[in-house]
Amino acid sequence: MDNALLQEELREEIKEGFKVNDLDSANWCFRKMNAIKGKIDENNRLADEEVLRIETWRKKENEDLKNSMEFFESLLTEYYMKQREVDKKFKLSTPYGKVTSRKSKKWNYVNEEELINYLKENDMDLIKIKEDINKTELKKVFKDGVNQTTGEVLPGVEIEQIESITVKVE
Repeated sequence: MDNALLQEELREEIKEGFKVNDLDSANWCFRKMNAIKGKIDENNRLADEEVLRIETWRKKENEDLKNSMEFFESLLTEYYMKQREVDKKFKLSTPYGKVTSRKSKKWNYVNEEELINYLKENDMDLIKIKEDINKTELKKVFKDGVNQTTGEVLPGVEIEQIESITVKVE
């Protein structure tokens, strides 16, 4: 921390049982909080720099290793595929790893709108419909949980009055 005044604020002891009872003691609290905030910011900045340096190192080191992994995977895949052409039942397995293959079907939905229309026309219950509450509009229609036009109370909602207090250090 460069500011000697802030350093002094941090060193100043906090007396046990201290209470804010006037503008000067409130101002002292704000100065202490400002000094603490400055120290937290300094710690975070230092930590961020170190994390960035370590992340950069890790990314570079792992990138080289990942490239090597991909290279060896491609060599094994090429060998496996050549052997499968010769013998359809070929299996590649060693104490250090194995290469396997599995056949599956991949569905490509080229025109979902056309498919949805087909399913609707043929009464197939295969379409998901998600219901969700529009909370913004609900609050407008039911002010304080009461329907403004009918006077009906909204079931399933509890409304509580809350107060938030904010302490801002500048």
